[in-house]
Amino acid sequence: MLWNTRHRAWLVARHPEVVAALRNDAFGSDRVGPYFDRVKAADRERLERLVAILGRWLVFLSPPDHTRLRGLVHKSFTPRRVNALRGRAEEIATDLAAEVARRLEAGETVDLMSAYCMPLPAQMIAGIFGVPVEDGIRLKVWAEELGLFVNGALGDPDRDGRVAAAMLEFERYLLVLVEHYRVNPADNVLSGLVEANDRDGELSETELLATCTLILDAGYKTIQNAMNNALLVLMWNPDSWERLKREPELVGSAVEECLRYFGPGNVIVRRAVRDIAVGHQVISAGDRVYLLPAAANRDSSVFEDAEEFRIDRADNPHLTFGQGIHFCLGASLARMELGAGLSAFLRLVERPTVAEAPGGLPWHNVLIIHGTEALPVRAAVRA
Repeated sequence: MLWNTRHRAWLVARHPEVVAALRNDAFGSDRVGPYFDRVKAADRERLERLVAILGRWLVFLSPPDHTRLRGLVHKSFTPRRVNALRGRAEEIATDLAAEVARRLEAGETVDLMSAYCMPLPAQMIAGIFGVPVEDGIRLKVWAEELGLFVNGALGDPDRDGRVAAAMLEFERYLLVLVEHYRVNPADNVLSGLVEANDRDGELSETELLATCTLILDAGYKTIQNAMNNALLVLMWNPDSWERLKREPELVGSAVEECLRYFGPGNVIVRRAVRDIAVGHQVISAGDRVYLLPAAANRDSSVFEDAEEFRIDRADNPHLTFGQGIHFCLGASLARMELGAGLSAFLRLVERPTVAEAPGGLPWHNVLIIHGTEALPVRAAVRA
């Protein structure tokens, strides 16, 4: 563990220490309140609604609010609903992969991020909200704008204004859907949340909107980057690509290894709510703490041959979905989407060649997200 002067935060990288921190209530997850405390008085009114909604995200709450809200949201992510979405994920992935294959065979250079990794979760989110597939484009735009705040785009001077505007537009859009599902209940996640909202006020309107916004961010941005990273690391490891193509039954363990080896997240942000000792270091109340799951996932004391990519790795306690009370609520849905996406792509697309050297790829320049903004590929030259 060490102190980073640039970010004014403690960096925690070892697997056991990251796990301990994720399970310790001394490390608070509220990132919104401390940020709003630093906002200039002139900007507070403009950002008040944004902060009110983001501040009710599950990932930023502590018990008892977190316990109550997570229990309500969990009821909407029923196994039946996830299984119902599986067929849709396979259908979307198959259509997108077939189009990528066609374009590659025609000699095009294809950006897998925009052609495959973005539209898959966008169309899945449309299904979760029970809206037309065409609305996936609007959802994508809002997710990208909201991600400026959530993922730490500190260098963008227009960030807060853009995020506030996107939140307002998304809120208006959601309120129309909420009224629709009050009158016409359906078997989708959003309708389930509306039911929880209306049942004795168990879920407030702000919490409903906050949960939908969290689903949009996590279900879109996280999945697109996880898929992009998985395809990239498999292209970098052609033996693994070919083995997974021959043995599609390995897709489950391959997904887990992709999440470990090259996951979509760099940092989990926490703040010490009281003085606490980590190893030989005392972290003072109020100090910011950056937990580094990407580093913990390569801890050689936990993972055998940690720097080796193995799609059949059996013992894989990676931390990409977190630990403790904040373990990702949509983990099963994410695994299903990634499995469907990898299976369809490897079935329909001959392994392409990355069109740029690793140093030439446009990597994300934000704190939280790990991966590339684009992934240009071309058809491999056949011998």
